[in-house]
Amino acid sequence: MLHYYKLFWLNALDVKGRARRKEFWYPFLMNILVNIIIGVIFFVLPLPAILEETVSWLVYILMLVAMFTVTVRRFHDVGMTMLIPIIIYLVTVANDVSEFINKDIQSFDNSALTIIAVIVGVIYIVILIVSLAVCCTSGKKETNKYGVNPKTID
Repeated sequence: MLHYYKLFWLNALDVKGRARRKEFWYPFLMNILVNIIIGVIFFVLPLPAILEETVSWLVYILMLVAMFTVTVRRFHDVGMTMLIPIIIYLVTVANDVSEFINKDIQSFDNSALTIIAVIVGVIYIVILIVSLAVCCTSGKKETNKYGVNPKTID
């Protein structure tokens, strides 16, 4: 498991090639564990809020970029393009930026914006479910346009 987590960080900026399911799911699990450990450390230690916020955002951005690239490579393994991962991460980043900007601003009641937000949210959830299904699917056994089968390399 640690081998795949090390591989995850070594290929953190690589969107070319293919990634096995293990190369996606082990780092996914490890990132959850790392976030839990960081949360416990922040809860136990009396650190300044600005330090907690800075470390949290830094770790989040690093993990977001690395998870994006491994998701792209996972999609390549099944023979798909990077369109769905791009949509997922653009919506995620847009949501994070809007939350960061509107942190202290009270929201106003606008039913048209609420309806649009609900529609976009439902579409986003459907795309996430499709992405989950793709990431659970076995990769193509033969060589595809993204490279050779990573199972044959190991």
